[in-house]
Amino acid sequence: MPEKKGPASLIKIMSEKEIKNEFIPQLTIASQPLFRTIKHLQDKKGYPNRELVFSIMREVEELETFLDDYDALHNKKFFYYRELIGSIRWINIAIFHGLHIYARLKSYNLDVSTKEKNAFIKDLKKTITFYLAGLKDIGRELQEEALKIGIKKPKEKYGEKKPLIKMQKKILPPDIEEDAVKVKEQRMIGILVKFLEKSEDLNTFVCSVKTEEEITEEVMEKYKSIFNQIESLYDTFLKNTKIERQYTDLKKIRGHIALTLHLLEIGKALTHFHERHSDKLKKYSSSSRATPLFQNDTIKKTVREFILNYTIHFLLAGKITSIKIFKKMDMDPEEFIYSTKKLILSSYRIEDFHLRPIMPVTQIAEKYKLDTNLYYNRNKYNLKSAVEMMIAIPDIREVLIKENVEIMLQGPKKAVNEIADFIKAQCGAYEKEIVCSIIPSYNKI
Repeated sequence: MPEKKGPASLIKIMSEKEIKNEFIPQLTIASQPLFRTIKHLQDKKGYPNRELVFSIMREVEELETFLDDYDALHNKKFFYYRELIGSIRWINIAIFHGLHIYARLKSYNLDVSTKEKNAFIKDLKKTITFYLAGLKDIGRELQEEALKIGIKKPKEKYGEKKPLIKMQKKILPPDIEEDAVKVKEQRMIGILVKFLEKSEDLNTFVCSVKTEEEITEEVMEKYKSIFNQIESLYDTFLKNTKIERQYTDLKKIRGHIALTLHLLEIGKALTHFHERHSDKLKKYSSSSRATPLFQNDTIKKTVREFILNYTIHFLLAGKITSIKIFKKMDMDPEEFIYSTKKLILSSYRIEDFHLRPIMPVTQIAEKYKLDTNLYYNRNKYNLKSAVEMMIAIPDIREVLIKENVEIMLQGPKKAVNEIADFIKAQCGAYEKEIVCSIIPSYNKI
């Protein structure tokens, strides 16, 4: 009696015959739309429109999904083809956001001089042109690799009248943490404060970076998500409202938020490409020596000198615009504008740095509406909290016995200045200048 077969396995390793007769024909069909679009991109003079670049994004995503369904990354024959697709995706994303900035820059109504704006446009165009050339190089490499693995070139050409998917994404209002009874002016202040706080956070991070290896995709994603949320809050609660018409500088803040977001999108895409694909492409590519895209410092230089440099520059300009808004509201800007100071506590003054003489900082911090925080050894302490200060001071003293200690204060400028002056007077602390060595030009405001 024949043995009864059990249920078939959910995964089956394809035979060479199946790869040739089933997989490659399916891959050929799946690859054709992208090939047609890339060929059109390569033939096109000047910058492509955003719709063309966006269509590449969608076609790459579909092809990536197809290849991942077959686990192509773990197959010798198709591994490199999959890497090229992934590389196209991230370089293309960077180009898309660069073109988006270029198309929308005038509408951002940035609060900067014409000279500053023209310098940025010049560098933006230079960046777009460079990565567009790199994308075309990878596209040619993809076409060559396709022929090697048995994929034929498409006979049809790219259709100019091809319907393109709408680029605008609709989302629900991000109001889960919002108090329904807030009046518009309070909400405006809240969004401005969030913009200023996160701008200072990013500024502080950039100025604390010692090596380019610290600027990772994870960091770019973190700050991109933050400014994406701020933009969504603005559009939900302030855009096209009476208060936006009353305080016209708010639209400039919206422009600075949007520009920051898209610069960080470029930064995320390039750091992802550098971390995940660059080394693999250099190893396997036959054209790696022909394109500057594969040079070691190329992407790092773009992120450092273009992305971070201009992001910080425009955020600081947004800070100045915020000061104008608070003044129009008859409010003291220094109670809302965020500031950061680094102080050095001298070891020989340790007896002056203990609970009783230092605890009055909590009373100073309590005078201000916004929180002021002390940062030490990667820990954050709220200076309004007596409990947190009772934890922080002994921790600092433990090291202060042996050596000088660096602490950082961050919060509303007026509070930070007053608390810093108190600590200087109480225990002889002195201020350490904050220097942003990772970016070529930095003007502290």
